[in-house]
Amino acid sequence: MQRSKHPIYAGALCLTLSGLLCRFIGFYYKIFLSRAIGAKELGLYQLSMPLLGIGIALANSGIHTAISKYVAGASATSKAKAKNYLYTGLAVSLSLGLGYALICFQLADYIATYIFFEPAIAGLLKILAFCVPLECIHGCINGYYYGLQKAIIPSCGQCIEQLIRVGCVFGIYYLLQQENTPFTKTHAMYGLLLGELAATLYYLTVLSFQSHEKCHKPIKEKFLPELFQMAVPVTATRLSLTFLTSFENIMIPLQLVCFGLSNTQALSIYGIYSGMAVPMVFFPTVLSNSIAVMLLPSISRAKEEGKNSYIRHSVSLGFTLCMLLGFACAFFFYCFGGFIGETIFHNQVAGIYIKTLGWLCPFLFLGVTMSSILNGLGNTKDTFFISLFAAGIRLIFIMFFIRQFGFRAFLLGVLISQITSSFLSYGRLVFITQKGSDQKV
Repeated sequence: MQRSKHPIYAGALCLTLSGLLCRFIGFYYKIFLSRAIGAKELGLYQLSMPLLGIGIALANSGIHTAISKYVAGASATSKAKAKNYLYTGLAVSLSLGLGYALICFQLADYIATYIFFEPAIAGLLKILAFCVPLECIHGCINGYYYGLQKAIIPSCGQCIEQLIRVGCVFGIYYLLQQENTPFTKTHAMYGLLLGELAATLYYLTVLSFQSHEKCHKPIKEKFLPELFQMAVPVTATRLSLTFLTSFENIMIPLQLVCFGLSNTQALSIYGIYSGMAVPMVFFPTVLSNSIAVMLLPSISRAKEEGKNSYIRHSVSLGFTLCMLLGFACAFFFYCFGGFIGETIFHNQVAGIYIKTLGWLCPFLFLGVTMSSILNGLGNTKDTFFISLFAAGIRLIFIMFFIRQFGFRAFLLGVLISQITSSFLSYGRLVFITQKGSDQKV
């Protein structure tokens, strides 16, 4: 495998460039939202997002990953087989997504009141429910093109979704300003839905135009067991972790109230953390995310071809790059976090959170990259238990330390959990790849 000619580099570069564009747009968008609706309303907006995350984890995340893996293996020998993996996975994912969306729409008031403990977000949950099946469609198509190493198509889709979303919100804001009508979190959520619709139309259009090779073979039942073999454990992992993350997000404001803050103060702090500090700190991860997406099918193919040296090289190089880039970003946030918070967000607390969370960067990069390699090798159980362990650490800090020491205790828990999970993933890969050279990885 000649790395200089391998499509992973072109694909990662393409995803990185589009990711940077989307992050820039999204970053500016979060600044706009923080000023347009305020910290409390931003907190409510972010609080509703777990509904979408759970839907994607249940209906698409595992199937998306499985499509990418199996299309990568089938595309070299049979275009029809690759298409059948897509269509089979899409049928399953869309069915699950539609069922989930219908249930959430019908029970939005109950979910908002008795699960999120915030009746004010019921309207947001109804809008988000429509986004789930749309995410299923372009998630599966993304997986198909990732498997084909055609990253340009998903990259364009990401840009279209972000541009339409932000453009629609700005347009709504401008019209409301002309009518002296307040702009609210609900209007922002409509922008999210319109972005999802635009992306879905784009993906379906591209797929229809690029379907020159007709699938003469019908979809066979044997494709389902193959897809489920990888999709089920990945879905279980993502769903379990998303449930835990959602529970964390719900409990953080409640625990802050137990610490002594008012509900408004608690939601404001959560809004500053999730809507200002986290987007800023996660901004540099666009590079590691792009590499991780392209690594999965590449590592999967290398495993099937028995090219263990390529896998070992990927692990070693990934560790070095993640540490170098990550610590560079961490020092930048430590030095300029306060300036960013006060200048960009006009919020001193945001600057404190950015400085603290900046030290996540090297371990975020490392965790994402190593987990992708583990998934590419088929070690999905490892990523599940490592991620579950890390989530447990965060949950302990939320349930037992926030009410005693405040929100900074949670920030410390986030750092400890990410450091632990990233090094566990790396250690597991070192153990796997350093078995005898005569053994398969």
